[in-house]
Amino acid sequence: MPNQRLALFVLLFFAFALAAPPEPIDAGKTIANVFESSFFHFRYELPKGWSALADDVRLAENKKRYKDALFEAIGRNDQSAPENQKLITEAIVPFNLLVAARTAVASGNARPLPRVVIQASQRRIMMAEAGDPATMIIKVIHPKVLRDSEEVVLSGHKFVRTDFEMKSASFLSKFATVSGDYLIEFDLRAENEKDLADLVNTMQTLKFTDQ
Repeated sequence: MPNQRLALFVLLFFAFALAAPPEPIDAGKTIANVFESSFFHFRYELPKGWSALADDVRLAENKKRYKDALFEAIGRNDQSAPENQKLITEAIVPFNLLVAARTAVASGNARPLPRVVIQASQRRIMMAEAGDPATMIIKVIHPKVLRDSEEVVLSGHKFVRTDFEMKSASFLSKFATVSGDYLIEFDLRAENEKDLADLVNTMQTLKFTDQ
């Protein structure tokens, strides 16, 4: 239908013109060993001597990931469907708030160990509650569960923590919390349980300023 094709063209034009998340949920900066999220209003201290992915690189990667996902989502709009069908106009992807490691990090796709990755994403079906990220890991990856999911409170916010031994010979401690319409995940990984325990201790530096 010509009208629907025109609507899709206009939608694509504005999507690529903006090519950014609907809200700046990834807004924040890392200074020295402290990351501050200006959107979610928290600060977190990295281990001393660690390096974080440069904020400009992180933001550019987030923007590209969103643009690519949006292009794919819009491409799935069925042009033969009725005109009143709701068209896909946005994408739901995780946005990196922080990517850091003991060694220098040049890309969010790098996988050095040990590392810390903080991500935020819109809540959606199957990924709406704080325990859902761990449940998804168990169902999809089938790792060894070292610590069953338990609720912990950090700086007045309820998190669900779950620890795993991954098949890639690494150890993961996942902390997740709900913040409004978003899930925030702290993904802590190390080569051994001792290093993982040290990373877990850094969660005590987490401070929310929205109290």
